[in-house]
Amino acid sequence: MTIKEALTWGSSELVEVCERPQYEAELLLAYVLKKDRTYLIVHDNDHVDIKEYEKLIARRKKSEPYEYIVGEASFYDIHLKVEEGVLIPRPETEILIDLVAEIIEKEQIMRIAEIGVGTGAISVVLARKFPKLKSIATDICDKPLKVAQLNINKYEVGSQVYLRKSNLLDEVDESVELVVSNPPYIAEDALLDSKVIDYEPKEALFGGRVGDELLKQIIVDVKARGIKWLCCEMGYDQKAPISQFVNEVGVQSIEFYKDLAGLDRGFIIEFL
Repeated sequence: MTIKEALTWGSSELVEVCERPQYEAELLLAYVLKKDRTYLIVHDNDHVDIKEYEKLIARRKKSEPYEYIVGEASFYDIHLKVEEGVLIPRPETEILIDLVAEIIEKEQIMRIAEIGVGTGAISVVLARKFPKLKSIATDICDKPLKVAQLNINKYEVGSQVYLRKSNLLDEVDESVELVVSNPPYIAEDALLDSKVIDYEPKEALFGGRVGDELLKQIIVDVKARGIKWLCCEMGYDQKAPISQFVNEVGVQSIEFYKDLAGLDRGFIIEFL
């Protein structure tokens, strides 16, 4: 079969599961051939063995995320290793990183903590942006800590980012100036796409019966420790309950921000 024929078949197989079936068909074939997508266009009449390609298309057709299939996710300006059992980093989190970076620069912050390290996306990108920044990144599960360490090693930021198995900040005794987190914030009864609910780790998705329980606990913990800044992602429908909660807790200020779709996506708290 030629490359052109393989792509035609692959994209037809993915029509019902992908928004961009042709694009993903190209990505998967390029991955199998260890070439870039430009190669496929230039060599579209070359004949190829598609046995491995057929296996990957079959996995994607079952809604398995592309990132798990190839073991990598593009995020910010880097490519992160990913595995099943670890949340795939989302583009929305890039907005959180930019907002945190502004605070780090403005306040000359040197030590931060991240709750829920996942792939290490946030801590690795921030370490690359700020070579003098030190981060303690926690996770309650072993798999994210393992994958995060692979990414820390890949980008050589091991002297800046320290991993720790911990529930929230329980095992963090050091003084930090800012906490950043993309915690689980989805309600237990929420309906999710099959590629998310069937493959991604539930402990990284669901934040409790209502969804905002973990966010509220993080707010309480950070305030109790006297840390000045907290930057978190949240669900699009959680602005009102979080606003009410911080009014009860008492903070210096809270600012909410939106994602690229115009939905409420997170908040920045400055504590008293």
